[in-house]
Amino acid sequence: MDFMFLSKKSPLVAIDIGSSSIKLVQLTEFKEGQYELTRFGMMPLDKECIVEGAIKKPELVANALKNLIKAEKIQSRYAVSAVAGEAVFIKKIKVPVMSEEELSAKITQEAEQYIPFDIDDVALDFQILGAIDTDKDEESENFEESEPADDSQDNDEQKEDSNEEGEMMEALLVAVQKEVIDERTDILLEAGLKPAIIDLDVFALMNAAQLTTDLSTMGTIALIDLGDSFTHINIIQDGAMGYTRDIPIGGGYLTNILMSKFQIPFKQTLDIKRGKLSSSIKEEEVVEVIVRAYKKVLEEVQKSFEYFSTLSDHKIERVLLCGGGSMIRGLDGFFADYLKMPVEILDPMQGVKINPKNFDQSLTDEMSGLSTVALGLATRKFDHK
Repeated sequence: MDFMFLSKKSPLVAIDIGSSSIKLVQLTEFKEGQYELTRFGMMPLDKECIVEGAIKKPELVANALKNLIKAEKIQSRYAVSAVAGEAVFIKKIKVPVMSEEELSAKITQEAEQYIPFDIDDVALDFQILGAIDTDKDEESENFEESEPADDSQDNDEQKEDSNEEGEMMEALLVAVQKEVIDERTDILLEAGLKPAIIDLDVFALMNAAQLTTDLSTMGTIALIDLGDSFTHINIIQDGAMGYTRDIPIGGGYLTNILMSKFQIPFKQTLDIKRGKLSSSIKEEEVVEVIVRAYKKVLEEVQKSFEYFSTLSDHKIERVLLCGGGSMIRGLDGFFADYLKMPVEILDPMQGVKINPKNFDQSLTDEMSGLSTVALGLATRKFDHK
C-alpha cells in the first residue's frame, strides 16, 4: 500500500465494524486536541453477518459499508479501523532496558514465550512504558490473566539472567492474529477504502474517553464496553493500560431473552432497552429480564476486578460504561449497586463540537454510546512510523 502522499493532516475516515452495525465517523481537528464532527453514520448488519466477532458474510458487510460511505458522501479514501476479541492478546512484559530499535529487533523472541498463538500467525507491536523498580515483587506488576505460553525452566532461567543484567523496563506487548486483520482490511478494500491504520478497540476507547475526561487524573478506573457479542473490560491506571479482558457475553444475550419472553421482533427490543414500552409489556418484567441477562456479565466483571486487585494491590475506583449496552435505561444504576462503586455513562460526543445545522442533536446524543470506538478511531492521525 502506497502512503507516500499521506501526512498527519490527511483526513482519515473511522470505520468501526461491530457485531450488529457499522459505525462511521470523521472528525476535523480545528485546534490542538479539539474536534468537530464532520461525518457520522450507522448501518445495521443482519445477525448472521458477524458471529462472535468473526465475519461470516463478508460480501454483505462490504456492501453495507459501501452503502454507508455513499450515504455519508465520504471523499477520503483512507480509513482507520480496529479489531478486538479473542484474536487479540495484550500483556505487560519485563525486558532489560534497551532502545526502541533494539526491542523492535528482539520483540519476536520476547513475545514467543508469552503469546498463546503461533508466532508466525500474528502481527506484533509494543509500547515501552518505562523503567521499573526491580525490587518490587515481579508478580505484582503482571496484571494479565493469561500466564506465559511456555513456562519451562529455560524461560525461568532466562528471566533470572535478565534481572541480573541490571535495570529492567516494562513494555506493553500486543499480538493480533493476522487472519482477523486480513478480514477487516479485505472489507475496507472491497468497499473502496485504503486501510491506513488498524488499531485495537481498547486504545480507541481510551482515545474516545480522553475527549471528555483526563484519564491520567482519575486513578484506577474500569472502562467497560458493552457490545453485542462481547463485553470488553479495560482497567486504566493513571491514564495507562493496566489490564484487559474480553467476556464472550453481550447485549445479544439480552435481545434473545426479550424476543423469546415477549414474542416480539428484533427491532422492538431496541425500544424496550431504551424504556419505550408498549401497553402490553410491564416495566417490572423488563427490569427482571435485564437484571437476569446482565448478572452473568457482572459476575465476570467482579471476578476480573478482584483478580486485578489481588495482583496489583490497587482497587477500581470508578467505572465508565460505553457501547450499545450503556444505552439501556437504568443499567448504570444496576452496575453501581452490584459493584458498590460509582458508575457513569461515557458520552464522548459531549467532547466534540457539533454544528446543529448539519446534525440532529437528539440523534447524535442517542447514538453516542454506540459510536465510542468510532469516535476514538477518528482522533487518530496517520503516522509514517
